[in-house]
Amino acid sequence: MWKLAISLLVAIICVLLLMPGAGWSQDRVSELEQKVQELEKQLLDLKQALEAEKAAREAAPPAPPVAPPTPPPTAPPEKPVTKLIGPGGTLQVGGDIRLRGLYFDNLWDFEDGTNDRREVYRFRPRVFLDWNPTDNMEAYVRFTKEWFYGQDNEHFGYDVEAKDAMFDNAWAEVRDILGTGLTFRAGRQDLIYGEGFVILDGTPYDGSQTISFDAAKLSYKSDWGTTDLLYAKLHENGFQSSDDEDLYGIYNKFNIGDTGVGLEPYFLVRNKNDAPDISGRPGTTTYPYAAYDPSPKEQTYLIGMRGTKSFAVADGMTLALASEVGKEFGEVDFTDVPKIGVDPVNGFSYGGSGEVDRDAWGGYLHATLTWDKTPWKPSLKAGFYYMSGDDPNTDDYEGWDDFYGQWPKYSELYIYSLYDGFKFANKGNDPDVGAWSNIYFPELMFTVQPTDKLTQSFRYLYYLAEEKTGPGGGNERGHNIQSLTNYVFTKNMSGHILVEWLEPGNYYADDADGALFARFQLMYTF
Repeated sequence: MWKLAISLLVAIICVLLLMPGAGWSQDRVSELEQKVQELEKQLLDLKQALEAEKAAREAAPPAPPVAPPTPPPTAPPEKPVTKLIGPGGTLQVGGDIRLRGLYFDNLWDFEDGTNDRREVYRFRPRVFLDWNPTDNMEAYVRFTKEWFYGQDNEHFGYDVEAKDAMFDNAWAEVRDILGTGLTFRAGRQDLIYGEGFVILDGTPYDGSQTISFDAAKLSYKSDWGTTDLLYAKLHENGFQSSDDEDLYGIYNKFNIGDTGVGLEPYFLVRNKNDAPDISGRPGTTTYPYAAYDPSPKEQTYLIGMRGTKSFAVADGMTLALASEVGKEFGEVDFTDVPKIGVDPVNGFSYGGSGEVDRDAWGGYLHATLTWDKTPWKPSLKAGFYYMSGDDPNTDDYEGWDDFYGQWPKYSELYIYSLYDGFKFANKGNDPDVGAWSNIYFPELMFTVQPTDKLTQSFRYLYYLAEEKTGPGGGNERGHNIQSLTNYVFTKNMSGHILVEWLEPGNYYADDADGALFARFQLMYTF
């Protein structure tokens, strides 16, 4: 820059010197030369100052890069809501429609010669209203009804059944009460803990139409996890004959620092306060139709723990571990409890009298290895499950009470053939179906995801009985093979196809036949 200034100055002086004019003299030339020298000195000083500034700038450490301005966060898409009363009050409406087609054969008694084949369609619409009158208050109501269409050869002339319309959820919740971190929810609500090993289905008598509990729950949330205090009154709607059953308990979910380990210690109490009702139904003379609820009175205490841990074992390979174990104790009153079946000599027989102590165990352990970066994202699961059975040669009752885990968590097929832990199958159809007791088994499951929409699983379970109380006198319940195909059509529409086969073992009669279960489902949510 300073070189350009000197060149311009010299050019101007030359022009002036060459210009003719009156009064031009040697004194005038001397004066101009002196000014040129002064300007040259000023330019030299400016040059030295610029060079010193450049040297200082090069010696200084480089300045940190300036980060680009952070863009404002993108607001999540707003849910369609209808403005209602209250500060910030909103009302959201939604629901789902489920269609199922079922076919099964021989799964009641594993005998081809009996009429236990069912071909039926189930149609269940549900709609919910979710209202938040304030930021820390919520009310939720869900209405449902289910229809059965098709043929049921087990009950001749029974072709269509409509379940009662009902509110399967109706609860209100207040969060962070007075700034304490406490949340209170009361009303008819779904309760699901862990994998549903002991708490999931509060209404096992209606299949999968509802799973709700009439309950109150007080929760506390902190940095280390949550604690729930529970109370539920069950079967007030006349399930079988039982009208007085209670659930109490505390369930915790803790995170152990940064280890990724989750621990869920819990303590639960189940009271069945009604004595057995064997008054019978009009026009029936044989069990199970001659009795509404032959289950004994009982008070069962359960202390348990669930643990989980997931971690990477290699690049693109993840291992997920889960385990749960529970110990049960309490009392069971067997007074006037009927046995399954009819004694050929004495007629309808009973299970004895008096109270006995319960001493039961249950639990599981499984591991799932997933290849996240491999095409189709394959995963392999291996597990072992155990629920104790009663030893008839002891004074105590060792049968596992699965509390509210009476749902098909292991098999949609085999659950139909299971009987309450206080009874065993002897060509009878127990209305209290679905109790997982006196059973243990290994599990293997392989799953692949060929596309983002399609998931395919193959599963194998080998059921065994701890006590040989079945009709066949052995401990092999059978081999169960399952295939489950899930497909997501759109964000609102999904479906699946489930097929199961069970080959009975020597726990059942020598002539026991294989059983088949098949189901398709379409689910639309809105």
